[in-house]
Amino acid sequence: MLKKIIIVFFAALSFVSGNARAQRIKSSNFSFFSESQQDQYNQQLPQKSFAVNSTDFVILSRKAKDAYALERYGKNMKPQWSTPIGLASQETVEAFTKQGQTALVITHRIHLEPGTQALYAIIIDLATGKELQKQKLMEAPSTARKLVVSLSKDGSKLVTQQYLQKGDQLQGIQAIVYDGTLTKLKERRYEFPVHTGSLTAQVQIDNHGSQYLTLLTENSMRLSVRRYNNKDNEIKVMEVMLGGAFNNEKVYVLDTRFQLEQDSTLYAAALVAEEKTGAYRSLKLVRFDYRTNNMRFAEEFMFTPAFLERVSKANNLSTTAQLEDIYLSDILVSKDGQLVVMTEKKFLEAGPEGKYRAQDLMLFGYSEYLQPTWNSMIKKDQQAPAAEGFSGISYRSQLFGNRLQLLTLETLNGKTDLYTRSIHLLTGVSDAPKATGLKLAYDQQVAFAKDFTTWLDERSITAVNRTSKSSKGLRLSRITYKL
Repeated sequence: MLKKIIIVFFAALSFVSGNARAQRIKSSNFSFFSESQQDQYNQQLPQKSFAVNSTDFVILSRKAKDAYALERYGKNMKPQWSTPIGLASQETVEAFTKQGQTALVITHRIHLEPGTQALYAIIIDLATGKELQKQKLMEAPSTARKLVVSLSKDGSKLVTQQYLQKGDQLQGIQAIVYDGTLTKLKERRYEFPVHTGSLTAQVQIDNHGSQYLTLLTENSMRLSVRRYNNKDNEIKVMEVMLGGAFNNEKVYVLDTRFQLEQDSTLYAAALVAEEKTGAYRSLKLVRFDYRTNNMRFAEEFMFTPAFLERVSKANNLSTTAQLEDIYLSDILVSKDGQLVVMTEKKFLEAGPEGKYRAQDLMLFGYSEYLQPTWNSMIKKDQQAPAAEGFSGISYRSQLFGNRLQLLTLETLNGKTDLYTRSIHLLTGVSDAPKATGLKLAYDQQVAFAKDFTTWLDERSITAVNRTSKSSKGLRLSRITYKL
């Protein structure tokens, strides 16, 4: 068994001042209409910006209550074109992605008069900003559950879904698979097993168009993964018990996270809790490999008293405390198969003036064979007004080879800025947090809108922010780093 290395990083102690890495910052004025989120923990549009090449990128932003705009920016940080996207009174944007040389926007609309709901797709040319196509994808009664859509990583495939239920029980999903030109590839129904208790279902789709249905059943204890292709009706199923009775102790799945790779493998991480006490018990990781029809299990990472003691010491607590408000936030896999699972502490403070808080990150490294190699903690403590939620706090991440880049809005040593960290997936070794040099405002207004962040390459990041010198308005900035 490989030795597990515990590395705890104290952000406040390892701060490197100024813009030590920033080589150049270029900015322009930017504005958007703030959006209200019903679920602050699961944002509808987590990414509103995509790189077109090493200098250009596109941004989808809300400009008014009933209108969005898709804009392309170039090296001079000025819009090359802007395409308005109008919304009806009962219409919302559900998904946005880049697919080759076009952008895809999916909206959900409720038609009050006939009593229906529908998903619509809009395709826009990235070279000219011209709308190329608009099409209705799926329709259902407005009384049914809300229609949803899943996109592949490269945007070339999508699957629309209507959840079917009888009474309070989910029975299946009616799905339609499309390619990037909105040509229908397959229409099918995913049948759910007869079940009692809760059932949680998610559908993901890869760049080839294969769909992966994950089902968590038996009171959050059994995970089933089904793979569907578009050539025939063959269904490949793999199942595993993540909860149940272990060592005479009953446990259940508290939180799950899935990562679909393009080689027909799906990773599933689960935080498991004790049923009797509700305390976090362990982290489990499974790889479902549909190339070999095989499952591989990582060694269960137990949240032992010794581990909890180290976490408590990192938080300067005099007594050992239990884990609280921990959520799975990322599964990142390098091309070499190195993997890191990330969790984040997130919560809303009690009281009418309570703020949203995003605190420590815990990282768990694994080899390509799912052997645990290292684990670490990154100390941070971010807060935002309730109206803003997690739109400016938490973090953004990007993987380059075996090196993970993190970007966070923090105040360290009295300086509010965007900070970068670089973490090596093989060893878990992390650089100290480094300021970008934007010198952001520190007040009750928006200082950073992380949904608009994108990496143009390993050295260049774009971000929407508000600096202390331009506190009256937002800026769209491109930060370029020294090698």
